[in-house]
Amino acid sequence: MNKIYRLLMLPLVAMLWSCSDDVIDDLSGTYDDIQRYNFTTEKTEETTKLKKGLKYLHMVFDNGADISFDLKVVSREWTLQPGVYTPMASVNDEPKANKFYGFIAKGSQAMGAVTEGQLEVSVINNVYYISGLLTGGDGNRYVLNYRGPISFEIGIDDPEPSGYTVAMKVDPVILMDYTTFQQTVVPGVSKYTLSISDPNGNDAAFFEAINDEGLSIEQLAGTYTIAGSPAKPWLIDNGWLVPDYNMAGGAYVVSSTGEKQYITQGKINIETVQGLSGETLFNFTGENLSFITLAGGNGSTNLGIRFVSFIQKTGTELLDLSFNSEVLGREVKYSVLLPKSYDGTKEFPVLYILHGATGSNNDWLVQGGIANHTGSVETEMIIVSPQATFDGFDSFYVNNYQSKGMNYETFFVTEFMPSIETMYKSNGQRGISGLSMGGFGSLYYGLKYPDKFSGIYACSPALYMEGAGSIFDMVWTPGAPPFVVEIGTEDFLYESATWFNGTMQNSPLLPNYTYIERPGAHDWPFWCACAPKIIKFFDGIFSK
Repeated sequence: MNKIYRLLMLPLVAMLWSCSDDVIDDLSGTYDDIQRYNFTTEKTEETTKLKKGLKYLHMVFDNGADISFDLKVVSREWTLQPGVYTPMASVNDEPKANKFYGFIAKGSQAMGAVTEGQLEVSVINNVYYISGLLTGGDGNRYVLNYRGPISFEIGIDDPEPSGYTVAMKVDPVILMDYTTFQQTVVPGVSKYTLSISDPNGNDAAFFEAINDEGLSIEQLAGTYTIAGSPAKPWLIDNGWLVPDYNMAGGAYVVSSTGEKQYITQGKINIETVQGLSGETLFNFTGENLSFITLAGGNGSTNLGIRFVSFIQKTGTELLDLSFNSEVLGREVKYSVLLPKSYDGTKEFPVLYILHGATGSNNDWLVQGGIANHTGSVETEMIIVSPQATFDGFDSFYVNNYQSKGMNYETFFVTEFMPSIETMYKSNGQRGISGLSMGGFGSLYYGLKYPDKFSGIYACSPALYMEGAGSIFDMVWTPGAPPFVVEIGTEDFLYESATWFNGTMQNSPLLPNYTYIERPGAHDWPFWCACAPKIIKFFDGIFSK
């Protein structure tokens, strides 16, 4: 927990604790039915393991005057984590993290399981502060407070996949001499970029580990030290910020609020464990990791992402293929990811994924690592990315952009797609996605030709470009397929995305529209975190 949070929380918790003792005593009317109990002791009962890393933490609190509170919290950890917890109606309900089952008792007489309210948990210097305004099964309301230590016995999980995944990208280690601007490749070592996603496909952590060349991810197991400009084995590139330009990079961990905490000091452990089915899973751990944030925060945090599955590239990547376009009067490069079971006869759905301005047809495969995520879904698909920037000119995927006479839309719709789907055996299902300029292109094509596309996923989209048409004008005609717009709150296009989201609230397309905003900028770390969600989205679309 970061230091600033601790300093702010300590007086706040003390103030709230004092208020809970005194203020409600002075209220009447609406609050006459509230009973208040301050618990002074706690007994930790046996923890029960549930499934997929979930467990019941069982605690019994006592006030020394014959009132007790029996609490079972559903947790992913062996210890009670800070946060807000809401009640389950029954201990037999489907267990979900941040839920609890609890009942208040007077002596041996239970007053009914808690039905409403929430428990708030804070931990400061190993002291737990637990408070809540709850409604019991007897219809009464209770203010409950506990302040003190809680000890848990740390057990060993059944090594089942937690739902977290890690993808790995391998590059040479390159050092820059900023006096001569010469780059030097360091011999004998490689940079292993590890991108970790949570079970929903959201970004969870990112590390650039340096180690010997030619290692598998299993061989990366060990302890790494955070360091600047690392060029030796067993180092991880430290987090860094340039706030004036809203730039950041290096190692980070995503907090529970979605903020990236860029790690500046500490050690990170990579451990392998064998899963129940014989698969190799990975634990990423670290304690007291110093961090900074783009918002100006700093402090220390712990890392504990366990039982992570490695997702490997599946299928065959074909980069820089050439398509001879009669419409454009030139060759157009494109790249393809063919599914693992592709044999030239079996048919598959096709996902067109569009690059951004000044980008290339290889971007989503090389920088975005989109192939890393296709093995984690049931539906195999062909992924195709065409070139849309020529000799420094960005076509914006439309006809005659900036009066250049390049009819890219005609090429894409009438020439490229039919040829690709004949050549690679499409099953007739088709989706479209892209980033920035490609985000514009995906919305433009998907909304203009709703009969041609089953779904749209636009990342950091440019929503209005003079001379390219306005997406805002395209959302009033019913019939669009399901579509998603995802934007980073630090993206320079964020404001236009919020305007678009506001417009969509009155659009007839609203039932098919999903808007996602999360911390992030207009960069590849953000788009790499989009990649697994794109694949998961179209897996659901194509499987119908």
